[in-house]
Formats: sequence, C-alpha cells, structure tokens
Amino acid sequence: LETKPLDDLSWIFRARMPWAEVVTDFHDSLKNITAGYGSFDTKEADPPLQSATLSKVDIVLNGDVVDPLAFVCHKDVAQGQARSVCDRLKEVLPRQQFVTVIQAKADGKIIASSRLSAYRKDVLTTGGSKAVGGGDVTRKKKLLEKQKKGKKRQQSSGKVTLSQAAFNSVISRTSS
Repeated sequence: LETKPLDDLSWIFRARMPWAEVVTDFHDSLKNITAGYGSFDTKEADPPLQSATLSKVDIVLNGDVVDPLAFVCHKDVAQGQARSVCDRLKEVLPRQQFVTVIQAKADGKIIASSRLSAYRKDVLTTGGSKAVGGGDVTRKKKLLEKQKKGKKRQQSSGKVTLSQAAFNSVISRTSS
C-alpha cells in the first residue's frame, strides 16, 4: 500500500488487490464511506496475473449440493464467508417438519455448518384437548417413538426448496 498527499484534502492510495474484491465490495464501500465523493481508477498490475490459493465452496442443504450458491474465494477467508452464507440461509429458510442441516464444504471438508430446528408437535395432545390422558406411561412412550421414527423417515426423504426471494437475499453481499 502506497499513500501520497496531493494537497490538504486529497490523497492518492495505490494498492494491489484481487479483482474479485474490487468488483464485489470495494466500489460500494468506497462510495459509502466517502458519501459518494471518493473515486478510483484501475489499471493492470505490472505482473498481470499472480497465483493465489483459491477454493470452491459448495453449499449443502440436507446432503444435496445447491450449485447456484457455490462460490470461489481465497482460502484464508473461505471459512468466514461460508459461515456468513450459512447464517443467512438459516435466517431465510422456512422451518420444516424435520431438522434442516446447512453445510458449507471446501476441499472435501465441512468448513461451516448450521442447523435449522424442526417444528415441534406434541402428539400427546390433539387440538388443545388431551388425546392421551393419565394412565399407562408405555402408551405415551409408544406414541412419541412412533413420531420420532416418522420424523427420521421424513428427514431422510425430505427435500428443502429454496425460494427465489431466499436465494436473492443469500447471494446479495450487503446484509439487510
């Protein structure tokens, strides 16, 4: 980073930065910080291309890879960006009757994970009145076990659909 003052109010900053960072974040941040007065000019660096350690991050919902949400970023920031995408997905996805597992994978490893809890429905009560009153506890346990098996079966076959609004809110860089 090189800085040089032009006069009392103006400065020149010279820096090398990845083009992806300029395109997605830098321009918006510069305009926001300087209240629209800041500007920047770009030119190709002297050695135009430099090698970098990048990794592709795949987003996985209940074991299914969601290709449109995959992104490529530098390995150093992959975990932070993956965690932020998982957290945003957790906020925008609707709850299901089963647990939804949201994971981010990079280089074959899970680098971020989040769980969206299932709706809880008490099978021992129906419509506010008691379906299973007092008496034998084994009957209650039998009903709860039956519900547990059904939820497990539903989770293994359940598909999570991503609405267009949820997709747009996840891929936008600015947090709303």
